[in-house]
Amino acid sequence: MSKQTPQERILSAARRLFFEHGFEKVSTELLAREAAVSKATIYRHFKNMGDILRCVTEAEAEKFREATPPKTETLEELRDALTKYGTKLLTFLNRSDTMQFARVIHEEARGNPDIGRTFFNAAHRRTQRDLAKMFRTAQTHRVLSDTTDAMDIAEDFIALLEGLGMARVQLGVVKTPYPRVDERTNRAVTTILQMHAKSARSGQ
Repeated sequence: MSKQTPQERILSAARRLFFEHGFEKVSTELLAREAAVSKATIYRHFKNMGDILRCVTEAEAEKFREATPPKTETLEELRDALTKYGTKLLTFLNRSDTMQFARVIHEEARGNPDIGRTFFNAAHRRTQRDLAKMFRTAQTHRVLSDTTDAMDIAEDFIALLEGLGMARVQLGVVKTPYPRVDERTNRAVTTILQMHAKSARSGQ
């Protein structure tokens, strides 16, 4: 097992502390102690605590993102890419630690909009951009039949995927937001392609 670098130790400790105490209650002193580094080392790698939150959030998002952007030059490639991405995303959102992390951030964001903005850009906006790249490539290769902005299509697809699942969890209605991941993903993919893909709309 490889030894963690100081930067990795900081992020690992920060993630754990954010879960336990919430973002606002984690000081650089506490983080330095838990990560076994100096405060100077923290500031050598990160601008501030907000930057650490961004990096922790991006690391969480990396758990379901593809290392290499998938090909989406044909309808079947696009369908396959969206299905794989959607399945990984919903599976990730079903994890208890993911739900807990989101809950902590939402609570903190009420009193600190900068935290909400940082989390949104590192998680939700990044996911939207990933999907927009797929749709933009499909548009370039005329797989999609309209000129709707790719970011708008991506937002619609995310809405179809996630629906009210996370809201139900946050309100205590259910414990698992997406109990039927495959079924939900297939429905979202089919719907978005029927809306925007020419051959899917025409039945070809």
